[in-house]
Amino acid sequence: MRYFKKIQNTFLVTILLFIVSIPAIAGEIDFKDFRLIGYPAKYQVLTRVEFKLDDYLHQALLNGVDLKARVQFRLREHQDWWFDKDYPLLTITYHLKYHALSRHYLLTRNDTNEHWNFTTFPSAIRKLGELRKYDLPAIKAPLKSGDYSLFVIADMIPATLRLPLRIQSFFSDKFKLTSKGVLWPLP
Repeated sequence: MRYFKKIQNTFLVTILLFIVSIPAIAGEIDFKDFRLIGYPAKYQVLTRVEFKLDDYLHQALLNGVDLKARVQFRLREHQDWWFDKDYPLLTITYHLKYHALSRHYLLTRNDTNEHWNFTTFPSAIRKLGELRKYDLPAIKAPLKSGDYSLFVIADMIPATLRLPLRIQSFFSDKFKLTSKGVLWPLP
């Protein structure tokens, strides 16, 4: 009888350790199907940015905290023996909020002042990540073959954090999402 009790306790401890070791659903930002077409005076970006919010940011949105998202395009010059140089090309900023009374998600693109209303969260996030045939500004620098590339990165943060959370945000990635960058060599 004692033998079975030990096995039962060991089994319960193993199950509890397994449950504790399962990570919480983490948010992430990914670029899907990234392509650059055209020539330096008229490059176009074809991509889809997938925003997968973690539970913390999604609950914050539902509780009235606005989220700011941005996609940054930078021209990166490769340096052989020192850090690469980045030149900002373009930043696209979005503002996402939830209106609890009407149960709508409101998405605003800040540079063009376009506004969209969505009844579901997935449709709002899908529109947020949509960059089809987006025109980049003309690249004026003389490009040496293989020395320049386009670097793209996206992030999402709460628009406002109260003082205790603002201090915590400096030491924790819990309050923001940042993508891995995409590096596209220019001809």
